[in-house]
Amino acid sequence: MLAACALSGPLLAQPLPPEAAAAAARRTAEQVCAACHGQAGQSTQARYPSLAGQDETYLFKQLRQFRAADGKPALRQDATMAAVVHGMGDEEMHELARYFSRQPHARGQAAQPQLVEAGKAIYWQGNPASRLPACVTCHRPDGGGIPPDFPRLAGQQPAYVVKQLHAWKTGTRGGPGKLMSLLVPLMSDEEIEAVAQYVAQLP
Repeated sequence: MLAACALSGPLLAQPLPPEAAAAAARRTAEQVCAACHGQAGQSTQARYPSLAGQDETYLFKQLRQFRAADGKPALRQDATMAAVVHGMGDEEMHELARYFSRQPHARGQAAQPQLVEAGKAIYWQGNPASRLPACVTCHRPDGGGIPPDFPRLAGQQPAYVVKQLHAWKTGTRGGPGKLMSLLVPLMSDEEIEAVAQYVAQLP
């Protein structure tokens, strides 16, 4: 789960030794990505996700999905993130993903606390009436996810979670056969909002 930050050019011009590559990734995170994703990947802006503590492989996969390759459009469409990853090689993406994965995550806060209990019920039990399975099955009791396919949701910005769930629901993220593309349409808008508030306050 990545959002917009601007980059003027490739993270690394040439392959670097491991320590130098890690240092370059840290500089990019601090000088570029922090504008949207916060210092050390702990977002303070509702529209942008926190990256700190997210699984390295998951982050790498998301970075690659923002990059067009072999004449094919990017799997995830975002103009600013497309600029970020343009010209960035896989190793540079790995280093950036590794940096954020090693940062301590911060506990988030529900913007609408009155929805937390309703969100908890959906997260743990799903909705039998609509045949919606429980979120906990894939995202774990603590919201930590199951790497590399199911991301950490605990502490995530609720507005960002809502935005992404709606993207899955409307088909602007993912594609036919993707698990979330099949499940999220079973959720009402109210359930989406409630689940987002619940996961936001998980430690």
